[in-house]
Amino acid sequence: MSDNEEPNTGYKRTTSNLELIRLRQGHGRSEPEITRNTPTLRTSQSQPDLERSSNHSSLNTLRERSRVSTPVIKERKYVSSNAPSTHTLLQRAAIHGLYTTPPETPPRPPREVVIREPTPVESSPPPPLEPPPPPPNPFKKEVEDDEMFDVNTVIEKTGWGRYQNKVVFVMGIMSFADAAEVWLATIILKNLKCEWNLTSFEKALIPAIVYFFYAIGSVVSGKLADKFGRFPVLLVNGYLLVISAVASAFAPSYYFFLCCRGVTGFCIGGSYGCSIVYSAEMMPASKRSWNICILEFFWTVGSVYECVIAFLVMDLEGGWRYQILLTAVPCAIMLFFLHFMDESPRYLVIHEQREKAMRVIEKICKDNEVEVPTGTLYCSDVRSGEYREIWAQPHTSGSIQITIHYFCNMFLVFGISMLIVDMMADNYCYMEMFFETTYVNAWGCTVYTKAEYLFLIVVALASVPGFVLGTVGAETIGRKWTFITSIYIGAVFTVLMLVCINSVLTYVEVFGAIISYCAYNEVLWIYAPEFYPTYMRGTAVGVQNGIGKLGAAAGTFLTEYLDDYDIKYSLYCFVFVEVVACVTVLFMKRETRGEQLIDTRVNELTHINGNLQS
Repeated sequence: MSDNEEPNTGYKRTTSNLELIRLRQGHGRSEPEITRNTPTLRTSQSQPDLERSSNHSSLNTLRERSRVSTPVIKERKYVSSNAPSTHTLLQRAAIHGLYTTPPETPPRPPREVVIREPTPVESSPPPPLEPPPPPPNPFKKEVEDDEMFDVNTVIEKTGWGRYQNKVVFVMGIMSFADAAEVWLATIILKNLKCEWNLTSFEKALIPAIVYFFYAIGSVVSGKLADKFGRFPVLLVNGYLLVISAVASAFAPSYYFFLCCRGVTGFCIGGSYGCSIVYSAEMMPASKRSWNICILEFFWTVGSVYECVIAFLVMDLEGGWRYQILLTAVPCAIMLFFLHFMDESPRYLVIHEQREKAMRVIEKICKDNEVEVPTGTLYCSDVRSGEYREIWAQPHTSGSIQITIHYFCNMFLVFGISMLIVDMMADNYCYMEMFFETTYVNAWGCTVYTKAEYLFLIVVALASVPGFVLGTVGAETIGRKWTFITSIYIGAVFTVLMLVCINSVLTYVEVFGAIISYCAYNEVLWIYAPEFYPTYMRGTAVGVQNGIGKLGAAAGTFLTEYLDDYDIKYSLYCFVFVEVVACVTVLFMKRETRGEQLIDTRVNELTHINGNLQS
């Protein structure tokens, strides 16, 4: 420490210049002004008293001040660099024995350092070895770490077995019966016209009313099938179909007959669309196309059956009544076998009837000799479809296209069967050279000849190659390209029918058009049930089929009505419908080949998002 620095003693000292001179010459010392906080002590003397003060009194004052604790240091007034420090003054006082150094503060004892021993960590025993996992279950689907499976997994693993054969057989008989009832309205027209003296409008109204109520039945039954189940709708329609068919055979008048045929059309529309949906839900993805093809084959056999019956009984008195009774026989057979069928497990699952669905699944696995799945049957939501959802997002674009396709296809398929007969009757392009087209029975009625019935059988059989080609194309080149190919080839044949070159070429054009229309029809019935999810499939397909039957009603009515004027007017209508179909198919986007059926809204949104990301 230098001489000019003061130790931190707690004193505040004020020294005048005269006092500093005296202190340096060794004379008496003056008492500086000291201020403390508590109590306040201030010693002040005048200049003459300071000169007379003795050294002894100054030292005593210093001793007294050394005992004062915690002084408050005030501002120093005069600071000189030559003034001795307090430390120097204390040293001088100590030499003369006037001041004793205060005892030093005892050192603070060292802190005890506590060394804590680390807490021992208890070692846990090793976990026991887990048993080996069980063999994999093919039905297992991991959903939130639970063992779950869905209906798609069951249907894909069971494949096509004995249970699917039973479904195809019963639904095929239903398709057989529906085809016979539809063709009946075409075959008996001439007999009814003669017996009841019908006008051209009344005659054309018979098939039109059948197809009109066909459309209504398809729309209503589709909605009921989504709400109450596929099986009850099929059963009720089956009973009503048999009753109305038998009642038609005993119709006493034209209007009673028209009412009975309207009920028959309602039941046919409700049963056929529902049977397509039911069978598609029971089939694996790789077999759905061939399932529709087999059902269409039953349709063809039903058409041939109707022509054969007409060939045998229409020459009899009241032969059309026997025709109707024999047509009702397949309906009764279908109704009998329908009692052995089960409800669709897809419908049961999305309506929270999982116990019933498991019983159906166990039955499927038992018939197909496949192990019954273990776990919980899974489904993500429970709801039924609404009519407004058919053309709402995300179905808007696809549903509009399907609607147009159904109308155009049914117009062409059902209209061509009547168009061919009219072309032969009018000797269009010398087509009557192969068949006798004028025949008057014993009651003076002009009816179809035996040759014409045989020709109708050939026309019905011509649809088989179309169904096969449509199925093969749907499975090889896809649904979209099969649509395009069948529609454009059919359009070419339809336009060529307007150009009359010779009868042989006209027959080739007619059969080429039939095959193309049937291939178009086949791929349409494959595509529509795959496009819609299970919760709205019955409603959507029913509505689309109903709209298609409106097209069939328009096609048959225009063909019969315009026949009294010129057959080419009907051909112009066919060409226009083909052009509409050709334009519509260019906007088709979604391809459903190889896809599993979508059951719920959640699955549908997941599928759409996956397609957008890919």
